[in-house]
Amino acid sequence: MNALASPPTRRFLSCDWGTSAFRLRLVEEETRRILAASRGEQGIAATFAAWKAAGGKPEDRWSHFSRVIEHHLARMADETAASLADIPLVISGMASSSIGMRELPYGDLPLAIDGSGLAVERVAAREDFPHPVVLISGVRSRDDVMRGEETQFIGACALGAAHDAAPERSRWFVFPGTHSKHVEVRGAHAVGFRTYMTGEFFDLLSGKSVLANSVAAGSDLRRPENLTGFATGVRAGAAGNLLHAAFRVRTRALLENATATENYHYLSGLLIGAELRDLAAPDAPITLVGAGPLLAACQHALHVLGTRAPLAALDADDCLIAGQLTIATRLGLL
Repeated sequence: MNALASPPTRRFLSCDWGTSAFRLRLVEEETRRILAASRGEQGIAATFAAWKAAGGKPEDRWSHFSRVIEHHLARMADETAASLADIPLVISGMASSSIGMRELPYGDLPLAIDGSGLAVERVAAREDFPHPVVLISGVRSRDDVMRGEETQFIGACALGAAHDAAPERSRWFVFPGTHSKHVEVRGAHAVGFRTYMTGEFFDLLSGKSVLANSVAAGSDLRRPENLTGFATGVRAGAAGNLLHAAFRVRTRALLENATATENYHYLSGLLIGAELRDLAAPDAPITLVGAGPLLAACQHALHVLGTRAPLAALDADDCLIAGQLTIATRLGLL
């Protein structure tokens, strides 16, 4: 054996298992580089329903969910032409919920930004599933809950986003999405958070309400007419009554000749503006954690609202992997 040979690359398996989708990645520990990936639509809800349809025996629950993971592991093993046995697996998202592979209780606030105190469970490797597992639970406040964003939050902090926060000064982490989360941090702890059903309301209003015939997805936000509609919506959502401003989607089409595409961006801006208005006035630093057009839309909305806060943006997938790595390392799994 060559004494100068490089040590084998340390890797871990990153699983993000949501209600309606599944993602598995093979990640190089030192660089957080993704070496292989597999995704599918076998979300927690569908997997739970299949387990219930098969009899729902408690003793079969873990194995039933594990078979979904094994399917994706096999695809990744084919892609990499290498065995993935014994590689640690870190799972976050809805897998620890009441409809997941094993229900774990929510952790409580305050939550340390280094992940200590987070509710997790370690599961030893077995002959039929040769991977040590870390299952990450969510976090609750007095009147709110989250699962998944806590891992992204810890990753964002590990990437340096909270290191300059003084104990007496708040800063905010914003996770745009179907159910957006705003997490307040003071010093080294998350001390509160709020959920906003922004994405779900947009889907309902744009697809199943009287407004559906007045909106249409199309050209992107960067077109001048779309930016104008979006900015008008942001200001209306931040300043007025949302229920009245929403009906303007229809009257803009009837009375102002606004196109369905312009109205699509107006409605998007309206809901994002209503969500973000509480963050626009204070000068507390804001870190957006997201991806793609939605992240760009939130950045633009905050500029439209004239926020005075220092504003940063991080990629949600980078934060997820960094968070899982931080949690698993703290537990001694990696």
